[in-house]
Amino acid sequence: MTTVGKRHRPLRDEVVDELRKAILDGTYAAGARLTELAVAEELGVSRLPVREAFRKLEAEGLLEAVPRRGVRVTSATAEELEAVHEIRMAMELLAVRRTVRRRDPDVLRRLSDALEEGERAVRDGHEEDLDRLNDDFHELLSVGSGSRVLGEVLRSVRVQIRHLTGGKHSAADLSWAEHASIMRAVIANDSELAELLMRRHLTARQETAADS
Repeated sequence: MTTVGKRHRPLRDEVVDELRKAILDGTYAAGARLTELAVAEELGVSRLPVREAFRKLEAEGLLEAVPRRGVRVTSATAEELEAVHEIRMAMELLAVRRTVRRRDPDVLRRLSDALEEGERAVRDGHEEDLDRLNDDFHELLSVGSGSRVLGEVLRSVRVQIRHLTGGKHSAADLSWAEHASIMRAVIANDSELAELLMRRHLTARQETAADS
């Protein structure tokens, strides 16, 4: 990992981002034990921001405390993973429903802009742009819902899903095609279709992750 002690953002935020990335990309595998001292030395920071980052990532469900032994990267049973998927399904459908109902002009404009950018990225074969747009898609629906609490819950659940399933399991262009269909339904003010497409999308991604 990159030394973060000389950057200008709050150290806790830098350490949180670095640790989250390491967990999600598998650098720290499920069950791996982490200590404040070892992580602090690896990142070139003091133990205080590491301790604060551990607490943040515990709250996100990526780490769990081990009495007198630091923390470890969480793992999950099949039952727990199923529960997280069900929570995400309910929250994503709520976000879609609220976004369609509220019809925030700025969000609708940003969805339209994303569709245009996505079409260019597909045409030009820019997979990195599609990855970014896929991530932005879910965040836009969180914003469109008008609920800060819902947005925070969804961000946490998405992180959990990615961690517990071992990362992304579908091609960027496939995810984008499904996202684009949902976005068009939202823009067209068709809540029923948008929710149906979102349910199909999440179900397909869950099945793909299970197969992987």
